[in-house]
Amino acid sequence: MIQFVSSPPSDAPDLVAVHATDKTTATERDTIWQQLLANSVEGLVGLKAVRAGNLPNGPIVNLRYHFINHIALRDTFRDQPRNLHDVTGRLLTDFFPSIRETSLWQTYLAVIETGQPQRVEQHYNVDQRDIWVVQAVSPFGQDGVMLSYSETSNLHRTARRLSQQTNLLNGVLNSSPNGVVVFEATRNAQGQLLDFQITLVNQLFETLTGRNQHYFDGLSLQNIYPIGPERTQRLQELLDTGEPIQFDEFIPALGRWLDITLTRLNDGFVATVKDITAEKQVRQQLDQTMQQLRRSNQDLEQFAYVASHDLQEPLRKITSFGDMLMAQHAPQLTKPAADMIARMQRSADRMRLLVRDLLTYARLSDRRDTFGNVDLNQLLLSINDDLDVPIQERGATILLNSLPTVRGDATLLRQLFQNLISNGIKFQPDNAGRGGLPRVVVQGRRATTQELPASLAASHPDRQYACIEVADNGIGFNERYLDRIFAIFQRLHGRMEFTGTGMGLAICKKVVDLHGGSITAQSQEGAGATFIVYLPVK
Repeated sequence: MIQFVSSPPSDAPDLVAVHATDKTTATERDTIWQQLLANSVEGLVGLKAVRAGNLPNGPIVNLRYHFINHIALRDTFRDQPRNLHDVTGRLLTDFFPSIRETSLWQTYLAVIETGQPQRVEQHYNVDQRDIWVVQAVSPFGQDGVMLSYSETSNLHRTARRLSQQTNLLNGVLNSSPNGVVVFEATRNAQGQLLDFQITLVNQLFETLTGRNQHYFDGLSLQNIYPIGPERTQRLQELLDTGEPIQFDEFIPALGRWLDITLTRLNDGFVATVKDITAEKQVRQQLDQTMQQLRRSNQDLEQFAYVASHDLQEPLRKITSFGDMLMAQHAPQLTKPAADMIARMQRSADRMRLLVRDLLTYARLSDRRDTFGNVDLNQLLLSINDDLDVPIQERGATILLNSLPTVRGDATLLRQLFQNLISNGIKFQPDNAGRGGLPRVVVQGRRATTQELPASLAASHPDRQYACIEVADNGIGFNERYLDRIFAIFQRLHGRMEFTGTGMGLAICKKVVDLHGGSITAQSQEGAGATFIVYLPVK
């Protein structure tokens, strides 16, 4: 208890002197001390020095428990619980025989000898639990130390979890195939958006920019890439609506094209950055190739025009003059002369057919704007009618099974299947020697993903295709010539065996290509051929 007495000093009557006297009894002080020990949220221990020979200046050989509160008692003797009376007055080495071999003992002695407090953190493993304790060692009376400590295990575990989460986040960010930058909005006192502070960058972004992480410390968006009011407004809309923003942009300072996606994160955003410079270059090269292709197509169309007018007219005159010679002057012509005129006319006819097929090939073009659903059943019936004359002449049989509907141009598809069926009728062995008649079977179905050519499956994995097979019992061919038969002017047989210009299958392939499909064949010499056509259904 504190007693206060006030009185004016004799030499200064206008002032008041206050005298405080501690009237607390020893019993009261002991009660207060015990309450402090009992109510403390920290562990408290008082240790008194035991000196050799009990000499005041003798070396300290041990420490004796002067007091210990219940928290320290519980934490110190977890393995063998004890009460206050078991510990108070006992020597420290009674419980910890090897304490004098530790750095903690040296700390206790240093505080007693110097009077300077110290702070120590200790780590224990108890029952497979990691325990951290922060211990404040202070002088206590004469020849003593007071230990006050608190367990910081939860703080350490929390810090470890945060470290693990940070490492995990960094691992995810640094394994990303894209550069990542996190920005946080900076605002004025009125809450108006001023700028965005950089709070995190990943390794790939550092690589893209050629800067290390420390370069970006303290930098803002305006520091690394100044933006105007329009883009600032777009970023404000991103924060307001949460609607992501995506755009491509060429960054002159980097000399790169970047695909940038901005996604809101709290009061800021995450920028995901992908280097698309190589893709842009490929696209530019593709555009250049397409321009060259368009020019080539224009040249081809110009050739078609020239061939249509300038080449066919002389051929017509050659044929016409030959006919006139044979009709009007046949009696005067010698046999060799008549034979030469006949050979000239046959050559002119072959040239005319070649020019016709070249024109057909040249005029084939992408007509996707005219594509529609084509019922192949109706189309093949119409082709069968068109081929009635050669069918009758050769005694051929054309079998049409159920066929699917495909997406395409009916005129081009008519040319495709008419060429394939005509080849099946034409390329036949000597009937007399074989004893058979031409037979062509056309059938179709929906194609499975597994049977599609790799080029189609890879380029359009979601597209559905129809598979149409045109099989004949003709002369067939050796499959080592498979690539050759679809090239222009390629023939596997002489003109004396079979007529033609070598353009028919080249036209077929171009029609299929224009439809985004594929054509191939299976065959053996003397065993017929099966042409397999894949066409998109939708």
